[in-house]
Amino acid sequence: MTVKTRNSRPTTPKASEAPAPVVTAVTTRHPKSGLSTTYRVEVDAVERAEVISEAGVSVGLIARLTVQVGRQRPLTILASRLIGEGEWYADAMTERGGRVHYSRGFGNRRGTRRRRLADFGDVLTICAYDVPKLVEDAEPGRPLKLRKVKSKGKAAATA
Repeated sequence: MTVKTRNSRPTTPKASEAPAPVVTAVTTRHPKSGLSTTYRVEVDAVERAEVISEAGVSVGLIARLTVQVGRQRPLTILASRLIGEGEWYADAMTERGGRVHYSRGFGNRRGTRRRRLADFGDVLTICAYDVPKLVEDAEPGRPLKLRKVKSKGKAAATA
């Protein structure tokens, strides 16, 4: 998709606007068989999200991460964790090239069985703590608490 602008020069994001993605390796071991698998996990973004839908208001964290096992195709996962939840859940999973494995809206916990991201939850929680003034408490297994956001009117009055 091409977007036309009045300025012909390409814009480059400032270093402070686009943080570098976090890349790490996560190793899991199957409890019964003992099979060990290592994943390459790249977390692109973790941010606050508020969505109003027919199900109500959903407030929490949204994360975009890419997972790859060996030389297989990487999977892009959109994950969410709502206020009061103790774990991360996958909302959407797509492959490079456009294949969609499943897709639900942000924070949708109805219908199909929830997919928990237990193996990647610690990585996403650490990334959430790295964002300044985002979370108050996000420890795994404990309810998520976000920091309060000042409204523009209150922020201007305090300044």
